[in-house]
Amino acid sequence: MIEAKLQQELRERFNPEGSLLRKQQLRMLEILLYVDKVCKEHNIRYWLSSGTLLGAVRHGGFIPWDDDLDIEMLREDYDKFIKVFKDNDDFALQTHKNDRYFLLPFAKIRDKHSVIEELGNNENYRLRGIFIDIFCLEESPRFAYVAFGGLLYFLQRLQKQAYGKWALCIISLCKKLFYGSVAVLKPVLKCFPSRRLHHAYGCGPRWRHRNIEDIIPVASVEFEGYQFPAPYNVDAYLKQMFGDYNNLPNLDKLRVHISDCTFYDHQ
Repeated sequence: MIEAKLQQELRERFNPEGSLLRKQQLRMLEILLYVDKVCKEHNIRYWLSSGTLLGAVRHGGFIPWDDDLDIEMLREDYDKFIKVFKDNDDFALQTHKNDRYFLLPFAKIRDKHSVIEELGNNENYRLRGIFIDIFCLEESPRFAYVAFGGLLYFLQRLQKQAYGKWALCIISLCKKLFYGSVAVLKPVLKCFPSRRLHHAYGCGPRWRHRNIEDIIPVASVEFEGYQFPAPYNVDAYLKQMFGDYNNLPNLDKLRVHISDCTFYDHQ
């Protein structure tokens, strides 16, 4: 964790209390707490991942400029979570199966009391609130992971250029063909065993693999004053993803996902 003085300076610069970004982060924390409750009730394993885990280790919570939150699950836990999660008055599950124009191969839990303007997002999504990402990990050969990722990336680029009812219908049909192909080919691809964990087919080659021995059995880490599951070997996990993860990036060239957010009444 970096020194307290620098932490405070970063908070004051990027996400001071009352700022729009801080409000978004606290709403994401609400979603995470609810997901944690569901997972504990149903004995589902998960852990903080990617920049969320980095924030926990380096900042004790959100990276001050971070506008998303990521967790991961193994395939069996992910499938169970999708099955048992029930939408309620505050939160809803979003996947490519229940949102026609949502292409991504992982799930989001969306807040029902906000609407965001997300870079690269599609205005035709059924759900557009603040969210957390739930990624699925499974053993898969890298060549297939890269190939499927490239195909879905191409489809996403087409979707960004699609205008009008017919264009969107074609994108929707292509999505069905893509996921139908994945379902047909996955049993065949099991003939090429791999111990490396990748995200679900379609996430793309930029995502690095995970090592199961760095994750299971899960440990815990403090995040925004709460204890949440974390990979067993946090140091090895973060080094695999980020290298020297204690170094700060160029703070003048940060990548953001969300350009605007509107909050509604929330009890």
